[in-house]
Amino acid sequence: MIRHAYVAPQVSRKSRLHHVTIGDVIIYIVVSLLGFSMLYPFVNLVFQSVSPNWVITQANGMLLWPQEVTFDNYLYVFQYPNVWNSYKNTIFVTIVGTSLSLVLSTLGGYSLSKRDLPGRFAMTMLILITMWVSGGLIPGYLNLRRLGFLNTLWVMIIPDAISTGNLLLMRNFFLGMSEELKESAYMDGASEPVVLWKIVLPLSMPIIATMALFYGVSNWNEYSTPLMYNSNDKLHTIQVVLQKMYNNSVQKIQDMDDLTSATSSIATEAVRSATVVFATLPIIMVYPFLQKHFAKGVMVGSLKG
Repeated sequence: MIRHAYVAPQVSRKSRLHHVTIGDVIIYIVVSLLGFSMLYPFVNLVFQSVSPNWVITQANGMLLWPQEVTFDNYLYVFQYPNVWNSYKNTIFVTIVGTSLSLVLSTLGGYSLSKRDLPGRFAMTMLILITMWVSGGLIPGYLNLRRLGFLNTLWVMIIPDAISTGNLLLMRNFFLGMSEELKESAYMDGASEPVVLWKIVLPLSMPIIATMALFYGVSNWNEYSTPLMYNSNDKLHTIQVVLQKMYNNSVQKIQDMDDLTSATSSIATEAVRSATVVFATLPIIMVYPFLQKHFAKGVMVGSLKG
């Protein structure tokens, strides 16, 4: 008796295309429209930032492509007083603040994840309370003045070095790690710092990348803190300087007699777009290097409470 092996029918690419249903087409269209709606606002800002004022006026602020390219708006931004010094301040606050926050959040989250730590539940509850209760603006100001943080860059780093939400996210991530790995290292004579450095941290890159993005974006966007606690303009961040720049450009254009009020309001859009691109471009350039860890870090860190 001759047995014939079963051969699965080959499905060509052309036949697969015939199986595309109307529902698939609708899904593709909806996803494409959603992607365009999320991407277009920033693309429009980029086009406005390199367009002269008459182009923006003619298009009513909605550009699909730049009809004429000019970099006068960026020259206005680059030549504004104190802009590069504020950029340096922002980079310092972002790098130092993010690094310090990562170290403290990692150490704090790892400590709170130790099941044999005395008073672990009470400490977690006390930390959790700070998410809803604060000391208030005036007591906080007096506290920072007594500590000597006013008119320094450290006022944007030390007080907000640890975020309660990020600390608990780190704790949850460490709680979800295998205890067998750490116990085997203890049996081989490894100390607690060695276990943290050699085993825990290499396995924690997703959550560390997630925290780096959270803290980095928060530090880069510092606006209210330097306004409230730094009266020295040389200690302001790029966000504060760009806001002042935009306000000055609006006032300057409104004082020009040869522009109507409608043209004046549109003319400021080019400067506004250039300032937005100038302020957000560094974060956008960093995100692709962290995004592969971002979703995994958030999901894994939220598994256990």
